[in-house]
Amino acid sequence: MKVNKSILILVFLLLVLVAGACNLSQSGIVETDDVTNNTASETATPAPIPPTEEIQPTAAQEEVIPEPSSKRYTFDQLGISLEVPSELYVFKEPGVNYDDPSKLDGYYFYIQNYGYREGPHTGDFQMYGHYQYSLRSLSWDEFANNTINSPNNASVTAIEINGLRGFDTFPSVQRKRFVYQFLLEGQVLTLAVTATTDENKVLADQIIKTLTYDPSKFTDQSHIQKIVEPNFFYELYLPDDWTYSFGTPAGIRLSDFQASSPDYQVVIEETDGPHSNIYYKNGVFLNIVVLEDDSALSEPTSAVIQSSYPIQYYGIEGMDYLFTEPSTSEGVLREIRYFYDGKSFILRFGYAMDVDQELLEWLILNLIITPIPES
Repeated sequence: MKVNKSILILVFLLLVLVAGACNLSQSGIVETDDVTNNTASETATPAPIPPTEEIQPTAAQEEVIPEPSSKRYTFDQLGISLEVPSELYVFKEPGVNYDDPSKLDGYYFYIQNYGYREGPHTGDFQMYGHYQYSLRSLSWDEFANNTINSPNNASVTAIEINGLRGFDTFPSVQRKRFVYQFLLEGQVLTLAVTATTDENKVLADQIIKTLTYDPSKFTDQSHIQKIVEPNFFYELYLPDDWTYSFGTPAGIRLSDFQASSPDYQVVIEETDGPHSNIYYKNGVFLNIVVLEDDSALSEPTSAVIQSSYPIQYYGIEGMDYLFTEPSTSEGVLREIRYFYDGKSFILRFGYAMDVDQELLEWLILNLIITPIPES
């Protein structure tokens, strides 16, 4: 049987077309599957990935400002400064010359671990600093010989701190103390420490090593004014740039005293309500009243008490209050209340939030109620 050549060619072409169609169909299925898989991966919710250790959220991510571990104190007219651990209380006491209040007779300061608002009241560390301005000036050789050859010293070690030369001594006398002495402008700066424990020696050395001295700050000018109440109820010292006045007493108010720092600024905003809004913007206002009653035994009136703290002054017990009143829109009020000899002594401070608390403590401790009761 003879097959037509044209028919064979046609059949061959048909087979090629069928095979190509099959391949194309298979290729299209694969590509469609790929697209389906990709789309599913893009639209499906991704599985959670555990955070790494570096990005793990913790409470530490909240900003926490740590309390400073120490604070540098400048002892004004002495020209010295010391870095003191924050938990210790520092009190400065310039000693005014009674014959000339514009001059200092001496300078005293205390660094201790008790005696401050809401702090611990027990402890056995105290560093006492003392400098006397009016003594005869000493040379280094005199100072060194007197210290090294003193029969009262069981041990003497020469030291130099930031250019100040002196001695670290331990007395042989009955009252045991660690004593550091430096020659400062011809006079002896003494820093004595009790109690004589190993821990206190380590702490004292730590503080002493931070001692710095600025000769330009050294002066015997007091920058202090002495105020005597007209009825001799009390005396007090104020910085010499403060202004003050005495009011006219009336009724049970036996004395009224007002003073303010040179930067004192208060804004009183009148309102339609029962009281004005008072803003203590800057500085300190001080009012001292003496009343012929026992009101000092009670709390401040119309007050929102923030804290209260018992204090004692030359055997006189009192209370120290921090508070606000309905009219206090900015700032702090503080009252020190004493009851003595049938009278109330009330020291009232109004001040801005950023006022130096050292100044307030100095003002409080330099009020002298007269006569001072016998101890």
